[in-house]
Amino acid sequence: MSQANIPNITPTITVTRDEAITLLLASIALEEIGLSHVINAEAEKLQYVLGTLPGLSTPATISDVLAVNESVRDLLKVITKKEWLLENKLCTVINSEVTVGATGATGATGATGPSPTGPQGPTGGTGATGATGATGSTGATGSIGPTGDIGPAGATGVDGDPGATGATGATGATGDPGQTGPTGLTGVTGNQGAIGGTGATGATGATGATGATGITGSTGVTGITGPCPDCPPGPTGPTGPDGIGATGATGATGITGATGAFGATGATGAVGATGPTITNDNANFVTDGSQVVADGVALIFLTNQTVNGTLITHIPGTDTITLAANHSYYVEYETQALTGGTAATSTASVELLFDGIPVPVTEASMVTVPGVLAELTNHTIIQTGGTPGSLQLFNTSGVTTTFSNSSLSVIALQ
Repeated sequence: MSQANIPNITPTITVTRDEAITLLLASIALEEIGLSHVINAEAEKLQYVLGTLPGLSTPATISDVLAVNESVRDLLKVITKKEWLLENKLCTVINSEVTVGATGATGATGATGPSPTGPQGPTGGTGATGATGATGSTGATGSIGPTGDIGPAGATGVDGDPGATGATGATGATGDPGQTGPTGLTGVTGNQGAIGGTGATGATGATGATGATGITGSTGVTGITGPCPDCPPGPTGPTGPDGIGATGATGATGITGATGAFGATGATGAVGATGPTITNDNANFVTDGSQVVADGVALIFLTNQTVNGTLITHIPGTDTITLAANHSYYVEYETQALTGGTAATSTASVELLFDGIPVPVTEASMVTVPGVLAELTNHTIIQTGGTPGSLQLFNTSGVTTTFSNSSLSVIALQ
């Protein structure tokens, strides 16, 4: 049987003793790196099942944790055995001779002394080693003995230098998109925003031009002078008691002049922006009388008091209101509840359901006294999806309850 050799690989590979030892050390380092990755993966497995790593949607049970722990423990046993083998391999490689120097030349043999035998001369140098004989054929391999017990773990060796980073693997093909999840419940209605400030007043139109001043009326004709313009003046009359003569009569008022023409009318100011308009789609449904409703059953609305537009529909006398798809709606309800019984208080409550699912934060409840009406009211905003949805008001009191004067209003916001 021939000696073991490197397989017949093209091109031919030649490895010296020193290079073989280097490759063995590199292989040990790579195996240690591989084991460290396996141990890290086991640690992440424990972190995942304990919920310290993201991705676990449902908390693990105790049995799940115990099963994972047992799996990790079994794998660590195997890794321990592998480490023991690697340690033996490392010790063997390190203790092997790396390079054997050439044997020196044999010195000349000394001359033989005279007879009788004289004193023994100095020992000559060792002769050259003869050529190694051909290696005999390898005997048959004996059967493998039983595995011995694992010895105590040796001291941890010095960490080897990190191996070169492997090339990044090719990116896997993109998986098919998952199915779209169900539409989430409508969020709680936010507080009403502050009212915006009043817009600036539009500019006042220009004042029209002042009309022209009317024409002044003509002066009246001077009255005729008395009959004796050339007569000598008469004697001066006696001075009045105060030295001032009597005041003469007031002359006649002149004729009022014609009214001037009106000035041209100023230009009309620009029209202000149109204010917001109320939605065209709104409705109100009522039941004036009382109705006895079992627990978990919807209230009935007998009358369509108001229905404007086509986005909100309801058949009178039924419990379901249909809302058109892809719109937002403001919903508000009000009813009075009277629970049964006379011995103790109880709780009356109602809640909105959209497509059979309770709408969050729309339940109204009140502790009632037998024989006394409880006022229940609430409101919310609902966004419909790609198909029309059904809206109902359910009795959630836990007992059969009498409701009266029930109303439900819906306004389409967009």
